[in-house]
Amino acid sequence: MAKMKRIGILGGISHYTTIEYYTRIMNLYKSIYKDIDYPEIVIYSLSHGRFKGYEDNRQIDEYVDYISQGISGLIHSGAEIIALAANSPHRVLNELKNRFDIPIISAIDSAYNEAQRLRIQKGLLLGIKFTMQSAFYQQRFKEGGIELITPEVREQEIMNDIIFNKFNGQNIDRHSIDTILNIISGYPVDGVILGCMRLPVFFNEQTVKGLNLVNTLDIHIAAILEDAKK
Repeated sequence: MAKMKRIGILGGISHYTTIEYYTRIMNLYKSIYKDIDYPEIVIYSLSHGRFKGYEDNRQIDEYVDYISQGISGLIHSGAEIIALAANSPHRVLNELKNRFDIPIISAIDSAYNEAQRLRIQKGLLLGIKFTMQSAFYQQRFKEGGIELITPEVREQEIMNDIIFNKFNGQNIDRHSIDTILNIISGYPVDGVILGCMRLPVFFNEQTVKGLNLVNTLDIHIAAILEDAKK
């Protein structure tokens, strides 16, 4: 394989997801190219507490500045493309693109393309509260005529608690999975968008049966690797 672009991962949000990104990029590369000429990867790990604090308090200016600090660190380390290893920071993707003259591979664009491929017409967006209560997913999907809805506020609180307090390792919490499946069953949709990178670790097409599933983690990783080879 010819030399690939150096990938910069903005991680720490959370560190579990950062590990998934690194591992899955390497595994996907090996499965495609059958060699060990893996792409070079640099990681800038943010403090999840500080990052989440800015999200929870809707301190968007500070949020953008803190994310920008990480991207600057990646660029100084020679990164040629950037990946935000979480869905929520894509809320400020346009602001970041205006600050940096470096490709930032969008997980939202990847998810949108997959939803188009699956011909989803009405999808249920799941994720942390910050993502579900923002409009960046809905706005992007609306461009292709795809309607996105979110669970009601009480269910968003339940989702948020599960993601931060139950899905913080590799152990499968059956009760939490059943709770989310019950939430999904209450909405008349033909697709589910896993809008948190922790959710694909615990949900797949076998878990969510009968609906199109947009796995934002693996789709984003495939897009990152594809762009790195150009």
